[in-house]
Amino acid sequence: MMGTVLTGIAVLGLGALLISVYVFAAAARNFVSDDENGEGELQPEPGTLASINARSGDDRRKATPILVFPATINGVLIPEERRRLPDRRYRR
Repeated sequence: MMGTVLTGIAVLGLGALLISVYVFAAAARNFVSDDENGEGELQPEPGTLASINARSGDDRRKATPILVFPATINGVLIPEERRRLPDRRYRR
């Protein structure tokens, strides 16, 4: 009885291991390879927000500010910018 249970657990574990190796290999083949035809690259669906707002490689912190204060955003008046540091990441 105990041998049957252990054999069943071993078979299920081996099956899970094989499935995970296959998924990893398929992901590596599709997204990490240097395939020139671009079949492995994810592209946003046409008409979605991601396809309309394509990402830029420029650093937004070094760009000139577009927003001028005081500003009204969603009906709320914002008198001044609260961000003081050029790098807006939280620092301790």
